[in-house]
Amino acid sequence: MSSVREQAISALLKRHTDAILGSDLWGNLWSRGPLDSTDVKVDGDNVKVAIRLGFPAAKYRKVVSDALISQLRTLSWVRDARVEVDWSVAAPRMQRGQTPVKQVKNIIAVASGKGGVGKSTTAVNLALALAYDGASVGLLDADIYGPSQPRMLGLSGERPTTLDGKMLQPPVAYGLKLMSIGLLIDEE
Repeated sequence: MSSVREQAISALLKRHTDAILGSDLWGNLWSRGPLDSTDVKVDGDNVKVAIRLGFPAAKYRKVVSDALISQLRTLSWVRDARVEVDWSVAAPRMQRGQTPVKQVKNIIAVASGKGGVGKSTTAVNLALALAYDGASVGLLDADIYGPSQPRMLGLSGERPTTLDGKMLQPPVAYGLKLMSIGLLIDEE
């Protein structure tokens, strides 16, 4: 059973509105909120909160931690407050009849029925942003008419390697693994 102080801390944290998300961490931003789990421990006037977000948050964790520590220090009895922020990205449930791709938790497809609308630029920027926030990201450039991902990532002229003669090892740039037809053909 949680103590009165733990309940007070939980209530305070649930009232916290995150400046970047524009919502509380427990809210309805997605189906169950961006917060995956939380753990509150009180030892006298010392408070330790551990939260796990449901999205990559390498650059964001300090912002959340500092904001929540500020909130906790508004309680008169709190002498020392520590907030640990971690994340874990869950794989979505598969629809009936589908099988997941091995070693892949989530797939984001960028597509359009029209050419020249910025699909490649959008895909590479989205992938770079996710990698910057700590996600492990692979990018598949499936454009057979004008594969531009190798050029955008500075990998023109690079080739995938192989360790066993069976599986290709994609080149890496800016923390992204890239596989593209543009890495397999010679540009003229």
